[in-house]
Amino acid sequence: MDEKNTRTSESEGQENKDRNSGRCPGTSEPGKLGEPREARETKKVKEEEEEEVVDEASVAARYIPSSSELEPSDVDGWPFRRAKDTSDGEPSRVVTIHNDFDSETYNMNHKRRGIALIFNNVLFSKMAYRTGSNKDCNDLATALMNLDFEVRIYTDSTTTTISKVLRNAAAEDHTDADCLIVTVMSHGESSLLYSADGLYPVDMLWTPFTADRSPTLAGKPKLFFIQACRGDQLDDGVKIMQVRDETDSRACSYSIPTFADIMVAYSTLDGFYSWRNPDDGSWFIQAICEEFNINGRTRDLLTLMTFVNRRVAINYQSYVPHRSSFHAKKQIPSVVTMLTRLVYFPKKSVQSPGLEYL
Repeated sequence: MDEKNTRTSESEGQENKDRNSGRCPGTSEPGKLGEPREARETKKVKEEEEEEVVDEASVAARYIPSSSELEPSDVDGWPFRRAKDTSDGEPSRVVTIHNDFDSETYNMNHKRRGIALIFNNVLFSKMAYRTGSNKDCNDLATALMNLDFEVRIYTDSTTTTISKVLRNAAAEDHTDADCLIVTVMSHGESSLLYSADGLYPVDMLWTPFTADRSPTLAGKPKLFFIQACRGDQLDDGVKIMQVRDETDSRACSYSIPTFADIMVAYSTLDGFYSWRNPDDGSWFIQAICEEFNINGRTRDLLTLMTFVNRRVAINYQSYVPHRSSFHAKKQIPSVVTMLTRLVYFPKKSVQSPGLEYL
């Protein structure tokens, strides 16, 4: 048998063997018996081309995770709609406030201005007496009463007492009040304040007054003023040379975040020392009193606090010549605001209840 016939015979034998085993002749894969190789190859190419046709919409849909798959780190990528365009996802509690959705100012025309709590801590078991703090307390109380607040003063309170007073105040009915003020004068550290018997976290002051915990204050300004050190760093300041120009001779329904409508004004930056004069009081509280007394009726609160910052930054400097490390130091207050509107203090027709020492 010649070589040609030998190859043909071997090929035919292999095809017969493939048919008997259920394989496509000439391949190692199972297939339809007797299917021509050219047809198989054409079919394979067609199937590959069909697989390359991608429905982009369906692919995108597959990559949108379900709510159960979303992790906290994904929230900045969640889809959203404007709050006024959707009614789903309603908050668990609904309260009524008398403020138009588009109003630029808070409603400060309720019957009462509201309560102002002052916690004045001067005596401590293991820390220095806070000389000058009583002047701060009295001056601030007078300034707040002039703005129609009902002032309540608590002196040398323990942590338990402070917490109880705050929780009780949050539970009061503030329906006919404009706002709330809480002021603390004490020693402090970063994120911590001293009471008469220990330390407590600074956020203990405002946590009871969030919209979900104190519903009658929802949508109303909650204002916190903190006169205390936040560390032991000192600000050396920098001299500014003023350059003059040549021509210059000299009722609708809407939801709000739980922590909205809160302002926290610290006497100094985090990590820094806060100054207080034994005779004249602290720089921060005295600057607040001056601004409230002069401009409290005519300017909005954040403008007032900007001018407080300016007074403290420019008008004050430590004078301790016998201690060079504390001499000629500066201070700048720090205001953290979650307010959503402007705060004004227009005059009330009804006089405030006045001052109460507790």
